[in-house]
Amino acid sequence: MPTPHAGIFSIALRKFLIIFALSLRALGIGAQSTFDYFYLEAEKCRLQEDYSSAMDLYRHCLDINPEAPEALYNIGLLHLYLHSDSLGTAYIRRACEHDANNPYYLETLAALYLDKRDAEAAIPVLEKMTTLQSRRSDILLQLVQLYSTVGATDKAIGALSRIELLEGPSPQVSVEKFRLYKEKGQLDSAFVQLEALCADAPHDMNLRVVVGNLYMQAGDTVKALQIYDEVRRQEPTITSLQLAMMDYYKDSGQDALYNTMRDSLLFHSESPAQLRVLMLRSYIADVQRDSTYAPRLEAAFDTLLARPQQDAEVLIMKAAYQVYSKQPQEELMKTMRQVLEVDPGNETALRELLQYYAEQNDGKGVEDISRRGLNYHPEEIAYAYYLGMALAEQKKLTDAAEVLQQGLRVRTDEMHPHLVSNVFGVLGDIYYQQHKEQEAFAAYDSALVYMEDNIMCLNNYAYYLSLKGEQLDKAEEMSYRTIRQEPENITYLDTYAWILFMKGDYAHARTYMDKVVNPEKTDEELLSDERLMGNLIEHSGDIYAHVGEPETALRLWKLAWQKGDGTCTPQLRKKIKRKKYIKTP
Repeated sequence: MPTPHAGIFSIALRKFLIIFALSLRALGIGAQSTFDYFYLEAEKCRLQEDYSSAMDLYRHCLDINPEAPEALYNIGLLHLYLHSDSLGTAYIRRACEHDANNPYYLETLAALYLDKRDAEAAIPVLEKMTTLQSRRSDILLQLVQLYSTVGATDKAIGALSRIELLEGPSPQVSVEKFRLYKEKGQLDSAFVQLEALCADAPHDMNLRVVVGNLYMQAGDTVKALQIYDEVRRQEPTITSLQLAMMDYYKDSGQDALYNTMRDSLLFHSESPAQLRVLMLRSYIADVQRDSTYAPRLEAAFDTLLARPQQDAEVLIMKAAYQVYSKQPQEELMKTMRQVLEVDPGNETALRELLQYYAEQNDGKGVEDISRRGLNYHPEEIAYAYYLGMALAEQKKLTDAAEVLQQGLRVRTDEMHPHLVSNVFGVLGDIYYQQHKEQEAFAAYDSALVYMEDNIMCLNNYAYYLSLKGEQLDKAEEMSYRTIRQEPENITYLDTYAWILFMKGDYAHARTYMDKVVNPEKTDEELLSDERLMGNLIEHSGDIYAHVGEPETALRLWKLAWQKGDGTCTPQLRKKIKRKKYIKTP
């Protein structure tokens, strides 16, 4: 890409090129040789990714020969690379005009038109390509699609005939010609294609069923059933025939035969998983139309799941139905655990169970699923994140840090920055608990690089800085960002008030702390508030001790002691005994 000073450099280069070109001419070197020299220099710059210089050199080539297709083409490519699509297309179109037989130029131009879905512009370019490369059936196939788009059905049929000449008859081409003839209303010609299909592959029963289906779609039920009967005599259990008959029974209102055929496919021991899923979807569709069909579907699930499961497809379908029918979450999770018994690495089941256990605050469940997920999908950082948190809650800090570090080692640019930020944030919390303060702050800095508004990280980082009495201005700025986002969060308000306290701004500290611990509430109200941890009430007491209200401070300290939740400082007892604030070392 161009450097910051590419514009100045390009002007200087252009002046030099003009002088140099005049020198070459003065030496008697012809225009073509001059053009070749500058074109090669342009190519060197392009290969070296010096696109600004390459652009200037290509333009100089056009000064020498305005109709040079190679220069026009390469300037066009550079404009496309720089996202100047309309200008790039214009240059490439000019290159094609001056070198109409260059298949590479034409293919690029056609791709540009196709990308814009401009069929009218793309068709003549592709037609020109077919005259130059008559054996390229991929171009003809692209033309078939474009002709169909613009309603040129005869041309589409002609292109398909050319493909047949190149590659021989094929079911795909015959079926498409059938569709086009049918679209034109030429049913005789359409059916000729189907008869040809049967004649070309008389022993391919699946293909004959396809032909029967096409007759059925065309409204010739008699002919379709005749073909189905012929297939049944030779291969009565062929799946495609059974599916075709199912559709026929359903469309003709023969519900009993339809249900019998469907159940035979669903419950047959040798039916592949995809076929069973297809049948179950039809059952679910019945339930969606009429809820009275639900017991039949549930009975079908019970019958299938009573057998040993070779794959998880039926269980996944059951889970999907449970979500649709709003069954209890515990039932859904039971199915997800069954999925893992059959397919231990199933990502859908792992994600659902992990989310469920996290919402239930089930640390053991989170740990179990995270370990499974990390074992089967070590590249997924989410499993490392949840496992790290689960281990940290169990105070297994060394193990938690190791897991999180492992997750960060496999991070990629495609990972969601929010998730990566959270991993760094939790790692920072763990380092701080391990008294590795510098490592903790480095982890927090990394977390904020990935997501600058990670408020949990901002809060913890700010609070730990305040406890050290360091970088208090930075701590205040980070903490203020958290209360702007969540102005009612008492944890974030406490952090901000405490930072103001550490800065000696006691009046403002009290204003914010009163939103956390309101001293006008009764002792019973404060003690019964489950949100208020002992350390929050102690902080409030410390602040009141510095605004000249020692009685309120003493009352709050005593309430903090009564909380007895282990969150207060070791100095709290001395504060109460001496009736004054004692700084924590």
